[in-house]
Amino acid sequence: MEENTITPYTDKTNEPQNREEILNIEKKKSKTLDTDSFSDKTKDKKKSEENTSEEIHFSLLELDDLINAYESLSNGVQWHKDYKQIQMAEKTFEVKFNVDLENQKKIFLGDGGEEIDFFYKPEYKKRFDQISYKYRKKRHIYYKELETSQKVNLERRLEIIEEIKKLINVDQNINNIYKDFKTLQESWYNIGNVSRSESQNLWETYKHHVERFYDFLHLNRELRDLDFKHNFKEKLKIIKKAEALKNQPDVVKASRDLNTLHKLWKNDLGPVANEHREDLWKRFQDASKIIQNKRQAYQKDIAGAMKANLVTKEALLKEMKVFSEKTPENHKEWQNAIKKFHELRELFKTIGYVPSKESKSTWQEFREIGQEFMQLKNMFYKEQKQEYSKNIENKKSIIKRSKEVIDSESWESKTEEIKDFQKKWKTVGFIPRKLDNKLWSEFSDLQKVYFDRLKSGYQRLSSEQKELQKNKLASIEKLKNSIFSEDPDTLKKEFHEHWKSWNTLGKLAEANEEKMYHSFSNALQFGVKNVNLDKKVKNEILKDLKSLLLQGNSKRLQKELQIARTTLLSLKAELTQLENNLAFFSDSSSSNPLFKNVEKQIKNCENNILKANEGYISLKQIRNSQNKQVKQAEESVNLSAEKETSEEA
Repeated sequence: MEENTITPYTDKTNEPQNREEILNIEKKKSKTLDTDSFSDKTKDKKKSEENTSEEIHFSLLELDDLINAYESLSNGVQWHKDYKQIQMAEKTFEVKFNVDLENQKKIFLGDGGEEIDFFYKPEYKKRFDQISYKYRKKRHIYYKELETSQKVNLERRLEIIEEIKKLINVDQNINNIYKDFKTLQESWYNIGNVSRSESQNLWETYKHHVERFYDFLHLNRELRDLDFKHNFKEKLKIIKKAEALKNQPDVVKASRDLNTLHKLWKNDLGPVANEHREDLWKRFQDASKIIQNKRQAYQKDIAGAMKANLVTKEALLKEMKVFSEKTPENHKEWQNAIKKFHELRELFKTIGYVPSKESKSTWQEFREIGQEFMQLKNMFYKEQKQEYSKNIENKKSIIKRSKEVIDSESWESKTEEIKDFQKKWKTVGFIPRKLDNKLWSEFSDLQKVYFDRLKSGYQRLSSEQKELQKNKLASIEKLKNSIFSEDPDTLKKEFHEHWKSWNTLGKLAEANEEKMYHSFSNALQFGVKNVNLDKKVKNEILKDLKSLLLQGNSKRLQKELQIARTTLLSLKAELTQLENNLAFFSDSSSSNPLFKNVEKQIKNCENNILKANEGYISLKQIRNSQNKQVKQAEESVNLSAEKETSEEA
């Protein structure tokens, strides 16, 4: 026989009858791993399961112990497999923290504090937030790296397909070609996973070109017999592993391992010679029945636990139904009811399995109770809209009348009227918090202006104040017409000189001074913004200018701090929500457009948090510098007074 010639089959009894059967034989045969590789993977899997964290009853832990457990889980070696426990720890912490928050709020209100002024974030909450942020960031990186790995695996598999295509019509020894093909197949099955969206199409492409190769190769009897011998040896190894599982104390793990062996037997290995098929299969079945019987016995033991879960779920459903039967009457009661109802819903979801015949009806009742409660809530708040509109108009009316009092000639004699406005404000009913905060800010500013006038002895402008006002207006007008240098260093010197010149003019009464300073700040910033400079350099100069201007306006600085802090908290809440949304995607959803969109939003949000945090820290540094200057000025005055006293003595 010539070197590149294959002897055709003479015995047609066991010969594959079509391309698909040929392909299945080689597919199953080629994917089989050697004994050492299989053993290593089994050991790794066993070690991984032994390292998995034991279940923790978080609800029984104190807050510090709960946070320690949460930190231990999120930093553990198996953190990505402990997701359910980590999620349970987060939910339990939120419940416990909300209880503590309500208690602190009651104490604060009991001491006479206003609800709008209440803020509570203890050290343990900050620590929990830091741990949570690190965990979510690590989880995000983990799945990002997984996606990258899958892309690399996809590229390598595509390369293997191209190499298989090149084997066809190659002019060389057919045995060498077959060896090259087997090497490529081994490489194919040793490459890691690809994304689920690519997997099926990739496999069909691979299968097509393998089939074409076998059409070219015309698998001969010698190679087929070799394949039978290989499959026989591998199936014997699988049988021995299945027989050894009867000594495994963990029945659940033994069942999972048996399922893995069945997949190898069914999907990864081809047929053996006819004389061995029945004996091998019977031996494998006998070993499987032992594990299956153990599994059935185990299932009987957990039937009692499932019944207990059913009793617990039924009790929770009754408790949830009470909220629909006895509906709240006002906004506060509704908010408390919504909070408690949500807690019961989440607790219901954490309870384990119930008997299968009861599962469907239990979940159906759970959904119906939830729908009924939400319908009642929506109906209540729909009816509240008219009352909200009326309350909004009442508060706007109080603000309008407050402005009229402040602008009137006889404002000093209307203190009691201003106080009456405060009392009326408190009696106005509920409106949405966001709008209420805005109206309250406007109203409280007017109240502050009025009482600041009383304390400072506010009067109409004197001749000196009028002259000072005139000078300041002229200074602002001059500033508007100024042209700044395009050299960064010279530009900094120029706006520093303008600022010093402004401070030498003196100060008007508080309200007028604030208005003038605002006009001066805007004019100075506008002039700097119009200078033709590199964008990055200009931003740095504007940042320095803003810092300088805020040093001269403590009220504006405090407002900027509040805005920066609110923005930072809002961004962190948004990031938490986005990361929670990401958890709803499976590990194989990385190519899903929605998944990519959420990832993009998370990245943007993280960048925004970094920028917002930098701005907030910068403002705090300005405030600290301002406080330090005030303290030094006070100490200087005290030292001067002491010196004068000692000289007089």
